[in-house]
Amino acid sequence: MTTLQKIQAAEKRIKELKLLIRHWKASEASSAHVALELIEGLVIEDYEKVAS
Repeated sequence: MTTLQKIQAAEKRIKELKLLIRHWKASEASSAHVALELIEGLVIEDYEKVAS
């Protein structure tokens, strides 16, 4: 595995872990509105990353 492949694998894992953390936070949220804001934050981050 090259260094670039290692970096890409690590970045993918980080994204997966961030998604898992957001899921846990959303499931513990006091309201559906807060849960939606947490989930929407992930979508916005993904969109900004792809756009740049």
